[in-house]
Amino acid sequence: MKVCHIISGYYRIDARVFQRQCKSLKKYDFEVSVLTNDGDPEETIEGIPFYSCNRVYNSRIKTLIFAFHQFYEKAKMIDADVYQLHSPELLPLGMKLKKLGKKVVYDAHEHMPMHILEKDWIPKPFRFLLSKFVKLYMEYILPKFDFTITPHSHVLEDLKTTVKNIELIANFPLVKKSTNFSFEEYKNRNNIICYTGTVYPYSNQQLLAYALQSINNLKYDIAGYIDEELLHELELIIPPSKLKFHGRLPFNKLSKFYNNSTIGYVLYDYKLNLGYKLGSYGTNKIFEYMEEGLPFICTDYILWKEICDNYHCGIYVPPGDKQKLEEALNFLIENKEEAYKMGQNGKQAVKDVFNWSSEESKYVKIFNSL
Repeated sequence: MKVCHIISGYYRIDARVFQRQCKSLKKYDFEVSVLTNDGDPEETIEGIPFYSCNRVYNSRIKTLIFAFHQFYEKAKMIDADVYQLHSPELLPLGMKLKKLGKKVVYDAHEHMPMHILEKDWIPKPFRFLLSKFVKLYMEYILPKFDFTITPHSHVLEDLKTTVKNIELIANFPLVKKSTNFSFEEYKNRNNIICYTGTVYPYSNQQLLAYALQSINNLKYDIAGYIDEELLHELELIIPPSKLKFHGRLPFNKLSKFYNNSTIGYVLYDYKLNLGYKLGSYGTNKIFEYMEEGLPFICTDYILWKEICDNYHCGIYVPPGDKQKLEEALNFLIENKEEAYKMGQNGKQAVKDVFNWSSEESKYVKIFNSL
């Protein structure tokens, strides 16, 4: 079976799409390819061919408007049996592919109707109307597809009343041979709190920056994409000796980055797109910190609180609460043995429960059913 993943606006070796889904399908002998509009040359990565659209738009708005025309001819040329779509602007393309007799799977990375309500670049009077339209459109079009998957339990709950074939596929870690380290090794590391992945405006970076001002023996390392304006803002608050930006690191270099850190950080605001106070299993960071044996500080989302409470692997705080954040940071710095135990608890929880192998079996089963 030939499966083509179509991505719009995503990094071509995205952690969910390429590292998990594409590689899993390839492992089970599916013929996998990726079609992207990132403008980079066509290439083959780890045996998986990447095709590029003939048209590239620098404007996100143009991409949203002209996505069908951007992707259609190349998608038809690839002639896959199944197409998995990863962005809502690709839904009309999915309908056209269905008319060609193709199977179509949609991956709802976001709760798009709620996401629209939080888009600052959309004028407020239009947000509600556009959100309502997108919700009705998705409820109309997704039942016509062959399957829908999502990493978010709140998206699953919202869609399952109208979409019959839907499954939760969480972004649990790919359990790899990660480094084992002793308490002595952990204790001797420099105190470094780390953040990986896209640095979102709602990830409480300024809060951490101001907290670092009152904690002398703690540095901050970031590995991922960050907006230049936000980085400049952090550089004005955090002394250069305490802030290091590594840029986007390849997947195989993240372990080394984590092995130099002592605490993971993933403190998001309450966002409608993330289930507000519920949270989501779609965030890679929290599980990557656990896999690498790092205690972490996270948002007090309901789902994340359950993980912290049940496995004693992290500390949750309300977003925007500088005092609670400082208390959590000081606790992990001053109580090294407890911090180490928390990291090891998280590592074991990933091995036992929160790992991709369970999600992989559900994911591959969907494609076998097609």
